[in-house]
Amino acid sequence: MAKGGGSQLSQLKSKLHSSGVTDRRQLSKKSRSRKGGQDEKDAAEARRNKINAIVADLNPFEQKVTKPKHEVLGRKIKGAVGRPGAAKASGLAQRRETLLPEWQARDRTGTFVDRRFGENDANMTPEEKMLERFATEKQRRAAKGAAFNLNDDDDLLTHYGQSLSGLDDLADIRLPEDDEDEDDSGRMTAQGHFGGFGDNEDGEKSKADVMREVIAKSKFHKLERQKVKDADDELREQLDDELADIRGLLFEQPAVPTPAPPIDTNAKPKLSVFPGPATGANATAVAGVNTDATAGQDKPTSSYDTFVRELAFERRAKPQDRLKSEEELAAEQAERLRKAEKARLKRMRGDESDDEADEDDDGGKRRKRSKGANSSSAPKRAAQADDLDDDFELDGMTAGEVYGLGAGLAESGTVDASDAEEDDDTEDDNDEEGQDDAAEGVEIEEEDDDDDEEEDDFADLADADDAIRIGEDEDSEQEGDHEALTSYSKAEAKTGKTDTVTKPKSTPVTQSKLPFTFSCPATHDELLSLLETHQINPKHIPTVIKRIRTLHHPSLAEDNKYRLQAFIGVLIDHTLHWAGQAQMHQSTTGQKHKLAFAIVNSLIPHIFSLSQTYPAASAEHFVNKLALMQRNLSRGLAKGPTEDNARTWPGLPELTLLRLVGTVWPTSDKQHNVTTPLALLIAQYLAHARIRSVSDLASGLFLCSLVVSNEVESRRLFPEALNFLFSSIAILASFGQEKKQQRETLAKIRGVAEEYGIPTPDVDAVHTRHLRLSGEDVVEATDQAVDLPSLIITKSGADSQKRTELLSVALTLTSKFSELYDGSTSYIELFTPFSVLLSASFSTASSTVSASLSRSLHLASTSRRYLRLQAHRAIAIASHVPKFDQQGYNPDRKSALDPDVERVQIQKMKALIKKERKGAIRELRRDNQFIAQVRKQDQAEEDQTYKRKMDKIMSTLQVERSEQKQLERAKANIKRRAGKK
Repeated sequence: MAKGGGSQLSQLKSKLHSSGVTDRRQLSKKSRSRKGGQDEKDAAEARRNKINAIVADLNPFEQKVTKPKHEVLGRKIKGAVGRPGAAKASGLAQRRETLLPEWQARDRTGTFVDRRFGENDANMTPEEKMLERFATEKQRRAAKGAAFNLNDDDDLLTHYGQSLSGLDDLADIRLPEDDEDEDDSGRMTAQGHFGGFGDNEDGEKSKADVMREVIAKSKFHKLERQKVKDADDELREQLDDELADIRGLLFEQPAVPTPAPPIDTNAKPKLSVFPGPATGANATAVAGVNTDATAGQDKPTSSYDTFVRELAFERRAKPQDRLKSEEELAAEQAERLRKAEKARLKRMRGDESDDEADEDDDGGKRRKRSKGANSSSAPKRAAQADDLDDDFELDGMTAGEVYGLGAGLAESGTVDASDAEEDDDTEDDNDEEGQDDAAEGVEIEEEDDDDDEEEDDFADLADADDAIRIGEDEDSEQEGDHEALTSYSKAEAKTGKTDTVTKPKSTPVTQSKLPFTFSCPATHDELLSLLETHQINPKHIPTVIKRIRTLHHPSLAEDNKYRLQAFIGVLIDHTLHWAGQAQMHQSTTGQKHKLAFAIVNSLIPHIFSLSQTYPAASAEHFVNKLALMQRNLSRGLAKGPTEDNARTWPGLPELTLLRLVGTVWPTSDKQHNVTTPLALLIAQYLAHARIRSVSDLASGLFLCSLVVSNEVESRRLFPEALNFLFSSIAILASFGQEKKQQRETLAKIRGVAEEYGIPTPDVDAVHTRHLRLSGEDVVEATDQAVDLPSLIITKSGADSQKRTELLSVALTLTSKFSELYDGSTSYIELFTPFSVLLSASFSTASSTVSASLSRSLHLASTSRRYLRLQAHRAIAIASHVPKFDQQGYNPDRKSALDPDVERVQIQKMKALIKKERKGAIRELRRDNQFIAQVRKQDQAEEDQTYKRKMDKIMSTLQVERSEQKQLERAKANIKRRAGKK
């Protein structure tokens, strides 16, 4: 046992001495040479093992012992004793074998893989590796040459799949008999000798013989194909000759001989395509050729041949012009309008010459007018709207005849037809102005005073379902601070001459005299001035707008885009202007009133198209109009909502604008720059404006119809519309003839409204009592649309028919809202007040709507699920039974006391992941340290090599310099000696 104290050296010597390990250098020569061979190797191995054990026991840092907290007998903890030095050495060795080669070959693109057998097997000796390689090479060579080895006994020769070893050598040789001749013996000899000593016909052929056979077979097959083709041609010719007979049999028509034409030796045979059936001797007559004239020909020409020739020489399609771009189409259309305007001005001045009239505007092509009898007697056509596009070349007609200046204007139907299609000359395939085609198709005609005229086309500005056309009377007293939606010139504002329908300054121009070019107005005053200057008929306004847009297409000039953006506001102002004209002239004649509505409808497609092209500019115009309406509403409310001169409800121009906004812009968006202010403005009208007359009710119901049409997709809740409908029905409906009964019913209705939070300031008020229908005035509502002009001029509730119509509209809108909000969670709270109100009303229509609402409310109440506690069976009281650990108590197990197995597994997985992550980080850190050490060693080696190289170079330079100095000193000595002499 070694001593516990002393230095490391003394401890080492003591252990070496105690273990019997001695220094071989101290042994004598005789003792060292006593052992040899295997005994000496075994002794050296045992000596090395002893020295390693002594070194391991001597170094206290070679082992790392982790002492457990609790000592348990018989338990071995894995990893309690570690050897960090050995682990580190093994890790370094492993990195030298794996990581170091990869790092050294990091910049190499190609690698060499050693596939030699047994090269990487450390358990094999070099002799075993050589034997295995030799055996593998022999097997590889044997596998390659086995197919061509004739000396292999295992492989047998075969002939036609039969083995030759099993055949008898003399089985196929027939022995001759005594009476046979010598020829048989000769054949037998040749057969027995396998043809080796003489020529054999069945032997291998030469290349020349093979080529001769190939040529012969080719000629034979070619001849066969020619025979088949000749047979097919003969059959085809026979069928062609009998085609006429077959057609006659198919159509069941008798053969009709065709008389032969006169013989003309100079004329070519006449051909006819399928002239008719013919048989026998009439076959040549069917072909249209004289029998004598075709006697010298081989075959008569048949109709089938004629048809085939016509198909062969059919005219081919000619190439068409390329598809033009949008800019090119717009430029051509604008240029065509300019040329047409130039021609119109020349015709108007009467200064066009014959040369100018004969020259075409597009290509300079000249045509002479025919002045003979034929031209004068030829029928003349009326001027068409597409003369500028298709047949602008005069084709022998005068310019007056082409443009409708001749006799065609005297006819009654010519001008009307041209007026109905006056926009076709500027029609083009312009994609950007595709929406304008709808405007071109609108026929604005002056209507007669007959009672059977159709309804006006203003229905698209009102609700599509109810056709409600309502508004506010503008004949009321004008307020000083109320701003108009449309702007007029100062002269018109002072004189009041804004009527563009009833007071034309002169006779409007006709369709043929309408100018083709116009300037783009920047304001509404400029547009009115332009229409007045050119004396434009109101029904030609859509044509003027169309031509303005064509001449100022954005692709024609850089500033046209900004002109059209300003033109959107002009069109909006003009639409509102004509809506005001319709309201102004509703009391005079229905003809002018409907004409104004038709013009409004024709302007809407232009506004829609330009809004799609320039949404930002259009939205700004619309928002400015909506803001102006909101300011007017605020001014009216400031004067007093119940005052007669307070203009709180929108008139016909304002309603037209609101309807136009819902048509141009999407109303289903959650947030929109235009439709969101629209919804807020409508809600403000319905919530703050007070009901005073029939016109107020009509305006409010129209706003409710806009809400229905705008919210049909999004189904957003609009409580202001429902509150207005409730108040309207409560104001108009009749609740009996006795006043006491009416007071009781109204008190009940006000109580229900107060319960559900519905404001009813106008119900049974002094200023609305004249609007209520009495029991005697109640009539059945009809399906006829509400007459908007009559509702505008209505001042009081004297006309029970109009009030009945408004009540019918309110009930219809209630049904629409019921359908709109069907399925809503608050349906019962929204329409229970309407059910109570309608059940108290004395009206057949109210009873019908009330019954429908009652059914809907019943279904909603049955399908509604009220809030309640969760329905489940009672849960038993938990019994706390101790959970015994089947694996036994283990103090090292952290999760031994956790009863949740799933949580235990999760914690185990987390711990394992954490351990693996830490181990991976540790290995990566060690790899980086190893790479850094290798780099440091490489850099040290490079520095040492460089230092040695530089030292060698400096040594060489120093030697050379030393020799140079010695030479210089020698030369100096020689010169000095020579000087002394």
